[in-house]
Amino acid sequence: MDLLSKEFIILLVASFVSYYLLYLINRLAKKTIIPQWVVLLIASLVFYGFNNPVYLIYLGFSFIVTYLTSLLTQYKLFNKDNSNKTKFYPLKIDKSDNRKAYEKAMTIIAIIINVSVLLVLKYYNFFASSVNSVFHASMVTVNFIIPIGISFYTFSLIAYSVDCYKRDVEAETNPLKFLLFVSYFPKIFQGPISSYEELKKDGLFSEHSFADNDYLKSFFRIAIGLVKKLAIANVVNLYVNASYSNLSEIYGLPLVLTTFLYAIELYCDFSGFMDIAIGVSGLFGIKLEENFNTPYLSSSIQEFWRRWHITLGNWLKKYIYIPLGGNRVPIWRWIINTLIVWLISGLWHGANWTFIAWGLLHGVLLVVTALPKQIKKSRGLEIKPPSNNVFIKSIKVVATFLFVCFGWIFFRAPDIREALRYIWHMIRLNIPSTYNLFTDQNLIEMNKFLVISMTLVTLLVILKVISLNQEKIISFMSHKVMIKKTSLFMMTTLLVMVSIFVFISLKAGNGETSSFIYFDF
Repeated sequence: MDLLSKEFIILLVASFVSYYLLYLINRLAKKTIIPQWVVLLIASLVFYGFNNPVYLIYLGFSFIVTYLTSLLTQYKLFNKDNSNKTKFYPLKIDKSDNRKAYEKAMTIIAIIINVSVLLVLKYYNFFASSVNSVFHASMVTVNFIIPIGISFYTFSLIAYSVDCYKRDVEAETNPLKFLLFVSYFPKIFQGPISSYEELKKDGLFSEHSFADNDYLKSFFRIAIGLVKKLAIANVVNLYVNASYSNLSEIYGLPLVLTTFLYAIELYCDFSGFMDIAIGVSGLFGIKLEENFNTPYLSSSIQEFWRRWHITLGNWLKKYIYIPLGGNRVPIWRWIINTLIVWLISGLWHGANWTFIAWGLLHGVLLVVTALPKQIKKSRGLEIKPPSNNVFIKSIKVVATFLFVCFGWIFFRAPDIREALRYIWHMIRLNIPSTYNLFTDQNLIEMNKFLVISMTLVTLLVILKVISLNQEKIISFMSHKVMIKKTSLFMMTTLLVMVSIFVFISLKAGNGETSSFIYFDF
């Protein structure tokens, strides 16, 4: 079950009705009989287990380990009563001076177990295959069942363990609440990598009345996500796959075009999921963190990573980069710290040398572009703010976008050899291609949908500009609220209809519809 399946729609409707019916029952009873969040917990377990019940075993194991170790970190669980009998009665330990070694051990145990599960399931076969290839060994590979979203929820659990150890968060004593945090269905597959405190603050366990939410805004966000995935990413995916499948016959500009198309596909695929997840959460009165902020308009690679997959960048900074010393160390250490962070980022995305190369590529560029600033900082020299010149900034935006697109070649290619072959064919502009994407008999019927997709990309850009300036645009109009709601309703309806039309047309034309790319991570 994913966010685009009919099973999910049934589950969502049933959960939505039950959620607000339970609120009404609690209000009529004038007490909380069953908290609303229990509905979300049941929906989350059904949603995740529907794909494969084995996923729940892995999730349950990680949940139990993290729940118990975090509880042990902050609580003394067994105490003696007046009769000197030992009973289970948790006592909060506010000051940890006498327990630091113990608490640190509990946290390390949680991290080691969670990371070990991730490493074995996701990376053992990669390691074994690499050893076999390099040393001509015969390590056995295992056909593991790898839970969807394991990288996302593992990072969330590691963050929770560390935050409990540092007392940045109060360990949750209710196991069902903690299980909901781990399994919350809109985010478990692809994030965002939310902290426990953030989700709690944003209403995961709060009571929500049906009248409290802006449903039109939530449905609009879902419609944006549907358009990105169904009407753009799925269509562009056909052309990107065709290019990679016929690489031996393509040279020069067609591969440059394919690289740009993949940049569009990846962004629309990943951010489209986030839009749907945020919109679905909004239906229950819960706010999920934003994970994208127009990343392709970044004027530097540093800015790009503050705008792309924001919660992963924040996680890497807080739990890897800063503990290593960040930039408050000698320059050589800072360089190593940066490369370690981006090596981890690459590995997190997948068990393949292509992801390692992609991560280190970004790490090297981050080092190269930030090195002059670090040198000046170490020497106590003045660091001038970046230029506000529009022309210079535009050049930087284009240069950053081109580098990011170049990096996506390694992200998309099945292996390093194919990535290098792709680059070699792409730079050979003087050789004519013997294969044409737009005259391929398997794709020729899809060309009209590609035109629709590119039109929709333009429309989404226009909508983003309007949303950033909507107060100025409607400031001179009367009936502002009515105009905003009417236009939002009309645009939501249009986007949903276009998404459904393209999706059904692709299915009817035997066009391949792909699952979300980040499901693999």
